[in-house]
Amino acid sequence: MSRAEVQAAIDLGTNTILMVTGRTGPGGGIDILDDAHAIARLGQGVDAERRIGTDAVERVCGFLARYRRRAEGLGARRIRAFGTSALRDAANGPEFIDVVARRTGIELTELSGEEEARHTFAGAAFGLDLPARYAVLDIGGGSTELALGSAAGVERSRSIDVGAVRVTERCFSTLPPAADERARATNLISAAFDELPPWPGDPAIVGVAGTITTLGALDLGAPRFDAAGVDGHFLSAGEVRRLSDRLLGMTWQQIKALPQVSDARADIIGAGSLILRHCLHRLRSPGVIVSTRGIRYGLLMEMLAGRL
Repeated sequence: MSRAEVQAAIDLGTNTILMVTGRTGPGGGIDILDDAHAIARLGQGVDAERRIGTDAVERVCGFLARYRRRAEGLGARRIRAFGTSALRDAANGPEFIDVVARRTGIELTELSGEEEARHTFAGAAFGLDLPARYAVLDIGGGSTELALGSAAGVERSRSIDVGAVRVTERCFSTLPPAADERARATNLISAAFDELPPWPGDPAIVGVAGTITTLGALDLGAPRFDAAGVDGHFLSAGEVRRLSDRLLGMTWQQIKALPQVSDARADIIGAGSLILRHCLHRLRSPGVIVSTRGIRYGLLMEMLAGRL
């Protein structure tokens, strides 16, 4: 395949389905042609049932078929999808991969937690001016990935089994959560991060995915979510605590009314904010640099380089 030919990488997460389409430019850089975002909830109920449900299969296959048409409309000759936490957790993951191939013609590959962290690390830095050494934090629906390294690559990474959907489904029966439900979520998150080995506190932390980008948009107070405006924004640990307390005291309808929060994220953003809050506390970090890129960019870079 010519390096100039268009390719598309799809990140199929527990909560979201994201696709970036691009090609290698004349100067060796990457020309991004399209960046698509949607919430498909592949992982709905997976934490409890350990299976991808029929409704989720229908939703995801519908999104993938539309994404394929969208990418092919831009000239994409190769489209690949990559699944993360929910696909790893589901007992019927291999069956789902077969269904996706049969119904959409798209190859779906399961990524390990370590692979997820590595590709996210590469993609998070896309377009940002970062220090020589930094960490990347990805709060997903089912898990949280943390990687430390530099432009030379990842030095160490860790996947932690807490995510915004998982915590919400396990701990919150209503919004706002009751005091005992918030305490249960706090204990679950704290116990998961207690398993994290000693981590140097000096590198800057770059945060990706919907929880962090949404909190960044809330901090900026823009009249609507603006990816270009939030990219590179520094979100302080103090502001995360304030936003977390605010969100965890609101009803679903009140959160949904916030212009920076998508309707489909309103029920899980409180849990996501609690994860970020505890992560920054555990790492003794002053805050996080928001990146609107992430794993899909890392995957596309690998595809265009012929390594995937």
